[in-house]
Amino acid sequence: MRAIFASAVIASSIALSGAAFAASQTVTGTVKTYQSGQSLTLANGDMFVLPKHFKDPGIKTGEKVKVAYQKTGKKLQAEMVTIVR
Repeated sequence: MRAIFASAVIASSIALSGAAFAASQTVTGTVKTYQSGQSLTLANGDMFVLPKHFKDPGIKTGEKVKVAYQKTGKKLQAEMVTIVR
């Protein structure tokens, strides 16, 4: 019985650790460059790939934005970009 319980605990720990890596992160910064519908680079050097369905909220160079993203390998995949007022 203990072996079954221990196996269940280990299996659930492994399953939950994958979910933690998939969590979104956020960063706030100033837009350095913006290529409409393709990419966004912040003044700190972070470059984000924008999703295909991205709707531009009116992003301009020099504007302060908040980016929700996931890291996939070495790429930063933006999920949402909002202008900070």
